[in-house]
Amino acid sequence: MENIELIKAAVFDVDGTLYDYRTGRVLPSSITAARALRAKGCLIIVATGRTKVMLCRDVTESIAPDYYILSNGALIADQHDLCISSKTFSKKDTQLLVDLTGQYNGAMVLKYADRNCIYYDYDAGCRLWDVGPGMDAQCTYLDRERKTHKKRLPVGISIYGNTQLNCCIREYFPTDLFHDGNGFDVMRSGVHKMAALNLLLRKLRLRARNIIAFGDSTNDMEMICQAGIGVAMGNASDSLKETADYVADCSWDDGIAKTLRTLKLI
Repeated sequence: MENIELIKAAVFDVDGTLYDYRTGRVLPSSITAARALRAKGCLIIVATGRTKVMLCRDVTESIAPDYYILSNGALIADQHDLCISSKTFSKKDTQLLVDLTGQYNGAMVLKYADRNCIYYDYDAGCRLWDVGPGMDAQCTYLDRERKTHKKRLPVGISIYGNTQLNCCIREYFPTDLFHDGNGFDVMRSGVHKMAALNLLLRKLRLRARNIIAFGDSTNDMEMICQAGIGVAMGNASDSLKETADYVADCSWDDGIAKTLRTLKLI
């Protein structure tokens, strides 16, 4: 584990880390801990599969990150919504996913920095991200003609469907299965949270050894492995726990705050 004095930034996943499925909220202890870190000069970064319009005020206002790694690393923005980097899906890949989702009677969410577009089934699409921070209804719409992607390519794609659809898409792309087993994010080679963090860290003149990162899922694997201090939540997958430097208590048991106090970062 790296020297605590080297830590200059804290990176937090959202679902299953900051946001807890059991309590249905971001714990007050996590908000207080993040504020204490900032008071000591530590940058706060959120790294999530969501886009900013999928985040609640507990995250955007109470924690108020300095930077956002969004849509699993496809988008980087600062606290003022200035885009630092954006990597969209290609036209060919987007169309393939649209066709496959329709073929297997699924639903999909096209993720953009400022909106969410749903294809095929609005209610099913909303269920993909209806927990916790949820999707802002004012920024979410159904495109029955499925033409939005032809005008503007998405930075992220989430799909609601059965195991058969997931298996079919995995022939072309890796996927990150959601906790309820009914939805998943479509991933891309070279596009992940740590790749985006490395780009941001270079801009900030920091290195991976200067961050402490908290996560719970496979899409956090790279940043937990490469961070100066990689922390897996107690409710994390076994594979993530095995690679982490430190295993925290569960997200619903004040795992973030307890860990930061134990490591004497706050």
